[in-house]
Amino acid sequence: MGNTSTTYKGPNGGSQKLSIAARKKKQALDKKNAMLRTSQKATAQVFRRNIKNVDMLAGKDVHHSKDGSMSLQSIKNNRGHHVT
Repeated sequence: MGNTSTTYKGPNGGSQKLSIAARKKKQALDKKNAMLRTSQKATAQVFRRNIKNVDMLAGKDVHHSKDGSMSLQSIKNNRGHHVT
């Protein structure tokens, strides 16, 4: 099976072939980012539910700004890497 102390290919072979230390660091970062995404999704749902005019929501996504505020933006401008 080779030298498993230097790299870990994962149960499916793994395409990144990270060292064990790098893999643990990546797992911690991925978990942190997943928790942030979950939190943002929850706050976006609350924001959308609190908008009384349902017609405003058609074709819109909730945008999280760097300052923590939220606003409605078109789906086209909110997804991907559009700079606001």
